[in-house]
Amino acid sequence: MGRARRNPFPYDLVAKLWADGKTIAEIAERIGRIDWDREDGDKYHTLRVFLMRMHAGYKDRSGKIVKLPYRVSPKLVRAAKERRFLASR
Repeated sequence: MGRARRNPFPYDLVAKLWADGKTIAEIAERIGRIDWDREDGDKYHTLRVFLMRMHAGYKDRSGKIVKLPYRVSPKLVRAAKERRFLASR
């Protein structure tokens, strides 16, 4: 038996759904990335990690690096990043 083949992540579709105001649960269900068998019960972990990476920047179809916009104020984003930094120490 060969290696399992990973499905490519649909960055463009996720960006469109995010811009349309869909929730993380709705996006995960639409693209089929729900982690039903996670031990900690976090069904949307994979999608949240991809969203975090997309906020930092990803390549679109044309090869241009674009950033997924946040839905909250820059002040709240900055505070969350600071908390994450302090929690890792």
